[in-house]
Amino acid sequence: MSKIIFNFKILNEENLIFSQFKRAVNFGDGFFETVRVINGNEMFFEDHFKRIESGLNFLKIDYPSSFNFNFLKKEIHSLLEINNINGGGKIKIYFFRSGLGTYKPVTNKISYVIETNKLNSNLYELNKKGYLVGIFDEYKKQINSLSSFKTSNSLLYILASLFAEQNNLNDSLILNENNFIIESSNSNIFLLHNQNIITPALTSGCISGIMRKVIINLLKELNIEIIERNITVNDLEISDEIFLTNVVNGISWVGGYKQIRYYNTLSKKLNKKLNQDLVVNRI
Repeated sequence: MSKIIFNFKILNEENLIFSQFKRAVNFGDGFFETVRVINGNEMFFEDHFKRIESGLNFLKIDYPSSFNFNFLKKEIHSLLEINNINGGGKIKIYFFRSGLGTYKPVTNKISYVIETNKLNSNLYELNKKGYLVGIFDEYKKQINSLSSFKTSNSLLYILASLFAEQNNLNDSLILNENNFIIESSNSNIFLLHNQNIITPALTSGCISGIMRKVIINLLKELNIEIIERNITVNDLEISDEIFLTNVVNGISWVGGYKQIRYYNTLSKKLNKKLNQDLVVNRI
């Protein structure tokens, strides 16, 4: 049975009491962070911790000075060891405000839960069959300071995922309030057109993805020009290649949108380089 860490203590999953995370359920008063594990080690953790600190400060959740990079890394290492994850896996860390209260909390102190799961693959594996995608336009994402965080209120992404499932798609693309494509239900998006890469800027309302940053750096190493700008439906129609990125799956190539089909040449190249750099250079 898997163990979790809740507020500095190691517990069995079933021993977590509902009242201890009731604010997160009632009000979505928190956010989460997902970390990829390769060879039993957490990847890109410096970037993850910067995003964690930013999220805690933005949501005005108080945390002690002892809750720092080294402490959290040590907690993660101990849990990976306890749950016997020495290959591929993922870590999910939930941060939320302690206590009860209504919209006005009784305290701003931090609570957190860390859980781990094994994955079948150790390194990143490119999907063999290209994803089919469509555009989810029933609800649109607002552009504000919360847009870049993975908050506990994920209804937009849930509905977008249901839309994909109901329409026999692998994923759906999300629009911002200005009707520009900004991401998918679980990933950042990149388009290849005229040998250049186009991706939405963070000011568009997309998630500030860790893998997004990693892939941008890899593209720069390959001397591929990156243009951060608004993406329209027309951009989908004229692109040679489209791929999605998140920290768990790495790169997922899109095979089709409506009747349009895409290649995966760059996706394969990036996936290979990503794995090489992770194993050799530990990026």
